[in-house]
Amino acid sequence: MALVFKRKGITVTVQTRDHRPPHVHVDSSAGSVKVDISNEVPTLMLVGKKKRVKSTAAFEREALKLVSENLELCREAWRKYHGEL
Repeated sequence: MALVFKRKGITVTVQTRDHRPPHVHVDSSAGSVKVDISNEVPTLMLVGKKKRVKSTAAFEREALKLVSENLELCREAWRKYHGEL
C-alpha cells in the first residue's frame, strides 16, 4: 500500500496491486471506505459482504471531502502504480 496523504488522523492510500475502477482507500479509527476517483466527482464504492467495514456517515462525508480537495494528488498516485484512469 502506498501512502497518498494523511490529514486529521485519516490516511489515504493506493494499493499497488489493485482492481479497477480507479480508487483510493481512506482509513481512520472512525472507519474505512473506498472512494472512486475515476469521475469528476469522487463517490463512495460499495463493499462486498465479506469485506464490510463499519463507518459513520460523518466519516464518509469527511473522506469524500478530503479526496475531493486532493483529487489530482489521488489520481497521480493511481497513475503511478496502475497507468491511466
